Amino acid sequence: MLVLIVLILARRTYLMLQGTRYSTGRLFGFAGFYILLFLVFAATTLYAAVAFWGSIAYLLIVAYVAVPVAAGFLIMPYVRQIVHFEQRGDGLWYYRLPWHVPVLYLVLFIARIAAEFAVFGVAGLAFTFPLPTPASVGALVILVVVDLLFGFSLGLLVGRGAGVYRAHQDLGTGGGAPPAPPLPSG
Repeated sequence: MLVLIVLILARRTYLMLQGTRYSTGRLFGFAGFYILLFLVFAATTLYAAVAFWGSIAYLLIVAYVAVPVAAGFLIMPYVRQIVHFEQRGDGLWYYRLPWHVPVLYLVLFIARIAAEFAVFGVAGLAFTFPLPTPASVGALVILVVVDLLFGFSLGLLVGRGAGVYRAHQDLGTGGGAPPAPPLPSG
């Protein structure tokens, strides 16, 4: 399952470098999938943290929310400036990003998988809930740090999507592209 997810992410990264057809639904649907994946990983780590640290572990939720939100707000204006749109022969708009933007969150995702494998072995790669309890508090701290890295990459992905969306909206105000449909609410 994880290999399939990594392959999907790698393919999306390649397409963003070559040019991806602009679609608001696809842009935010992919981000939604990534958010759900983050929530599953964060929940399993939080479950293990409560077993070690008790109810004080629920304070991790603040960090699990703050890191992706901050990363998203930091990257969105940058992506808005560097994204390149082109209208191809089929009349549709395509966008491209420099290699470092999509590769960064792909690398952070793979680092998260590798660290979990190092802590739990093969059992960590299974989507079981709860994950096996870490052997030590140090292993749990590693998982929290890795989750926060994953949260950072999540923020990059969502900020990338919002930046591309906003840049596409800017095209519409210049008369070059039709206005995109509004962002999905909720």
